[in-house]
Amino acid sequence: MDKPPEPQDAPILGHLAEDLSFVTRILRSEILERNASFFATHEVAGGEVAVLNLIGLNPGLTQKDLAKVVVLRKSALTKLVNEMERTGLIERRKEGADKRLNALYLTTEGAARLARMRPDMARLQEDLLAPLTSAERAMLFELLWRLIDNSGASDRI
Repeated sequence: MDKPPEPQDAPILGHLAEDLSFVTRILRSEILERNASFFATHEVAGGEVAVLNLIGLNPGLTQKDLAKVVVLRKSALTKLVNEMERTGLIERRKEGADKRLNALYLTTEGAARLARMRPDMARLQEDLLAPLTSAERAMLFELLWRLIDNSGASDRI
């Protein structure tokens, strides 16, 4: 009696196993799934987390420079910054000679919210990178930044 064919565990990926767009799409999906409970617990969206962190690391960052780094459409970032200012997480100040530019700062509440999120952010990062040694992690980020630099995207940062 012939055995029925065994189902494959996973489709054959072939060249897609080394296709950067395909592989990063899978990884991005996994990251989003793992981060879902973080976003729900802290009642934040991904863009808000990046904005809080970047302003916290760069007090006085202009909205124009922030837009370059977070890779959001200007309209989307403006909406996000408006909402974060409305909820008291950040404040805009007119500084320097060009009064058209907004310098962004965390409020006390924004800094506190970021401080509450940081341990969970660190845990998520650690969980994701757990299979890699310290040297492999350093190499991963070195290679990723090399790709970013070569693409020209680092010129926007």
